[in-house]
Amino acid sequence: MPKNKNEPLFLIFVMVLLISGCAEFHKPSPSGVSISPLQMENKPPATVMVQALSHTIPSSSSIRKTIPTGRVVLEAMYGDEALSMNDKEAIIPAQVPNQTAIVHINLMTCFWESLEEKCLVVTDKSFDNCHVCQAEIDSAIFQRMHDSWELTVFQPNVIALGSFGYVPKGELIQIGPDKHAALVKSSWNGQGYEGEYNTIIAETNDSIQVVFNLLISEIEESLEKDGTTSLKWGYSSKMEFFPGARSDYYDLKVTQFGVNKEGMKFKHVRFYTFSDTEGRYMMVSHQ
Repeated sequence: MPKNKNEPLFLIFVMVLLISGCAEFHKPSPSGVSISPLQMENKPPATVMVQALSHTIPSSSSIRKTIPTGRVVLEAMYGDEALSMNDKEAIIPAQVPNQTAIVHINLMTCFWESLEEKCLVVTDKSFDNCHVCQAEIDSAIFQRMHDSWELTVFQPNVIALGSFGYVPKGELIQIGPDKHAALVKSSWNGQGYEGEYNTIIAETNDSIQVVFNLLISEIEESLEKDGTTSLKWGYSSKMEFFPGARSDYYDLKVTQFGVNKEGMKFKHVRFYTFSDTEGRYMMVSHQ
């Protein structure tokens, strides 16, 4: 069969259409990146992305760069009565006549709460390091006001803890989705006995107070004739916060386990919830 004379022209015309179509489909976007029509349709507008980023809370590293110095904190809390101070401690008159007390910054940590930048400060002060001498705990809240920090709450003598005038360093914990507190652990020992407390200090009802205080472990040992020691009784505890009925405060579960004074193994589980009336955690059930 003779070939159609117009077939080469037809093939050339089809090839031109295909090439021009592909060129239009891969036409570069204004940013210089090839984007298909489907990708262009699903890509969120730049203004939406910028608005979302503008509400992002700064990272903890940016907070650390702007927190007040230890000296600024101590001056705000004890400036009127301090005899001397530096970035870590201050010396103030003690409640005992002719004695001075040393105030240490036990904990100073900053965070975001209720869309406000705050710093929680806990100090411990003592005038003696005797065995029965406890350290008095003071606490304060500093809040950022534009380019400065202001002391918004100051509560002296929140509680007395520890022995030998010493309290271990506290730590920041969360007791709610947007609620922070200081956890301070303290211990007592003597004549074969050792006990440890967990004390939680938080801002509540426009003040700072102890919202939970529990003897979480105890051990008593006996001294044998050969000079060795043996456990008479003792127990430990585990604390766990978890979301409960309240939206602002977590509930608390405390599990205690060990050997009681009768030599019997035991395990107790107690549940606590925060009470606005009492301003602290109250036990609601136990197992």
